[in-house]
Amino acid sequence: MDGFPVFAGERHDYPASAVENVSVTVAVAANGTSAWTERATLANPETAEAFRENDTLRRLVVTEAFDHRFDHATTNVHARLDGDALVVTYRLDGVVHTGPGGGVLFAPFAGYGNDYRPSGADVTIRAPVDYQVTGAPSAMTAHERVVRWNDSTGTGMAGVSPGLVVFAPDDAALPGLRGELAVVATYGPATLRTAAGGALLYGPGFGLLLAGLLGLSATLLGTPSIAASREQLERAGFVAVLVAVFAWILVVAYPDTGAGPGVVVPWWLVALTVTLPAGVVGGALLALARWYDRGGVRSV
Repeated sequence: MDGFPVFAGERHDYPASAVENVSVTVAVAANGTSAWTERATLANPETAEAFRENDTLRRLVVTEAFDHRFDHATTNVHARLDGDALVVTYRLDGVVHTGPGGGVLFAPFAGYGNDYRPSGADVTIRAPVDYQVTGAPSAMTAHERVVRWNDSTGTGMAGVSPGLVVFAPDDAALPGLRGELAVVATYGPATLRTAAGGALLYGPGFGLLLAGLLGLSATLLGTPSIAASREQLERAGFVAVLVAVFAWILVVAYPDTGAGPGVVVPWWLVALTVTLPAGVVGGALLALARWYDRGGVRSV
């Protein structure tokens, strides 16, 4: 979670050191940016002294470690020594999003397939000025304007994925809805595309299967009114499956942050082993229904 490197000293020739008492404090701004302060005690006093005496070395090591955070470039990177503690401050854009209702979404942890974990760091996330926290993962604890996250906060495992933190203006009507609108505005279009793609990829095969079952059932029942509406039933079944698959993926995938799970089954494998066979069976059932409808049984 924190950006501190392994201070091995091999590349720039300084005493190696572990880090202790790591903290990360983030001040989220409603204008779409965030100010970060990361602090860690250098366990080896000689490392702290080397960084204190050599500003160039300190800036070089810190710039290399904090040039990017969460796949976004940082700006205004500064480092200083507070005793044996190294304090790094920087600005990070691209991880704060706003919604039409005035809600603000803080999402630096959204684009990673596996869980983000504090890993010993004590993380504090502060809401924008005049904003309140309206949503945070269960691994974190939220109180009015502040979210805390470490290995012992919240419930369940400490890891989060995608780990969205949402804020809404103070005294705003329906603050939860305003915060959720920021999530919808940020990840809604991607979720719709995912659902539409899944419906087009997986829906037709199972749509043909249901259409075939309905068509054959209508033919075998022999009821004139039902038999007369066989084709309408087939079309309705096909469309119903497309809609159902779209809706199911939409609910399951929301919010689609672009982070895939650790193990992904290739789409083509699912299509070949599940969707295609379902479509073949459905096509056969439709052909059988038409054969029956043309008097195939009576001609035997």
